[in-house]
Amino acid sequence: MSTSQGGNPAIKQLNQRMSRLMTNEGRQKVLSFVPRSSDVIVATPPKCGTTWIQQIMHQLRSGGDMTFTDIDEVVPWIDLAYDVGQDLDAEHKYQPRCFKTHAWYEVCPKGAKYIVVYREPCASFYSAFNFLKGTHFQPEEITLDEFVKNMISPNEKMRANYFQHLLSWWPKRNDPNVLFLLYEDMLDDLESAVRAVATFMGIEDEASITNAVKMSTFDFMKQSRDKFASNLVSSYRNKALGIPEGAVWQCVATGSATKGREVMDEGTKQAVQKMWNEIVTKETGFQDYSDFRDALKKEKQS
Repeated sequence: MSTSQGGNPAIKQLNQRMSRLMTNEGRQKVLSFVPRSSDVIVATPPKCGTTWIQQIMHQLRSGGDMTFTDIDEVVPWIDLAYDVGQDLDAEHKYQPRCFKTHAWYEVCPKGAKYIVVYREPCASFYSAFNFLKGTHFQPEEITLDEFVKNMISPNEKMRANYFQHLLSWWPKRNDPNVLFLLYEDMLDDLESAVRAVATFMGIEDEASITNAVKMSTFDFMKQSRDKFASNLVSSYRNKALGIPEGAVWQCVATGSATKGREVMDEGTKQAVQKMWNEIVTKETGFQDYSDFRDALKKEKQS
């Protein structure tokens, strides 16, 4: 979350809280982490299907393990591993080792395999608003418009904003160790997405693939929503963020690719488009997310 100039004290408090999410020691651990070439890291902006890919990866490699209490236990969040007591160099029960991060390319640990996922930006920002609402801020304190305009402000720290993240990974899309996916395509055809991830991970067992498809639907994951609710992070970091201990971060999984644009006012959507133009269009020529999605599809088909 980036800093934003403005008068709402709740925005300032939100930014202060998010700045305390990772300690300096934890940040140094991330920068010094050297992954193995066989490691698979899902690297997305926030709320672009990260947890979804974590579940897919873990089910593919484990053949159906749901004994974890939090998905971050078995697919560690690199950015916060140190601050929640995890050793990034530890062996995993199942292979390959799998991780997640929200880091843009420049600060992402190099040398592994990467699954990069993007989602229509308004849907992503709306999901983030719901995810943090009720814990990091109260519903009446910050409007969706204020939240989004704060979130899209340029950020030069480890967690770039959505547009900087996309621009940093775009040139790597055809690298052999990078798999580019789009959230909307996963919604349209989950099986094809799971099979693409399986191939990328080197998993060929048909039973594991079929099972992973079933266990990665929204219906299945909602039945075990407590396992995907950031309990590990909240149990370690709530106190540092000034959030009541025991408070659970919202786990809102609507799966919608359009709700964000439907509920945002025109001014908010224009602010999102303006940031897209200034960062993405300027470098790539893509006029909006739809243009970006179409170009990626055509490139894959060629």
